[in-house]
Amino acid sequence: MIDAERDFATMQDFIVGRLSEAEQRAFEDRLVRDSALVRELERSLRMREGLQRLRTQGYFTNTVRGVRSSRIWVPALAAAACAGLALFLSLSPVTGPSPILVASPESPASASVRPLVASHFTFVSVRGSSAPDLALPAAGLIEFRVAPSTQEGVHRYRMMLVRQEQQGTEEPVGSLAGLAVSTDGYVHCYADASRLTPGRYLIRIQPANDTPSSAEVFPFNLRAGGTGSSP
Repeated sequence: MIDAERDFATMQDFIVGRLSEAEQRAFEDRLVRDSALVRELERSLRMREGLQRLRTQGYFTNTVRGVRSSRIWVPALAAAACAGLALFLSLSPVTGPSPILVASPESPASASVRPLVASHFTFVSVRGSSAPDLALPAAGLIEFRVAPSTQEGVHRYRMMLVRQEQQGTEEPVGSLAGLAVSTDGYVHCYADASRLTPGRYLIRIQPANDTPSSAEVFPFNLRAGGTGSSP
């Protein structure tokens, strides 16, 4: 119970910006690992925004009233609050968990604490290549290293990880923009292996200013079990 109360107080301080830089980073690191805490934060943000909308609409003006009027005002405010929150929930986007695809393996909590890079997958354009079978780690990060065919005069790239469904449809898993080629000649990004499932995937990469039709595509299959690196 004490831990729950402490978490609630920390969450409120996080929302209004009362945490120190170190406390904020520690809380953000917890959000990456704890999906239940993310849901509680979503509820708090929704409630705060909903009440703010009611305040701007005048529901919280003249709150000091006599005993007789309070019996009528309180239920009316409760009903208005429910209506306001319902409207907010229907119109506002839901704050989701941290992105699956990230540009750096650095942990937001501390430079001395870094998530494990469990696998390294390297993609290079070759003629007549097929989709390789790659082992999906149970946890840690997967490093994707992609060598774009077009590098001369290109400063930034956009990369997307896509899952291919059995019905032939594609489901975007994550995307990153503004990526640069590293000194090793590859564009790097990282994915949280614990949030991926076995199946067919592809990596799309293109110069930042080009159209999607110019993207290079690298298909691959993730298979459950084991860790390792691609050649």
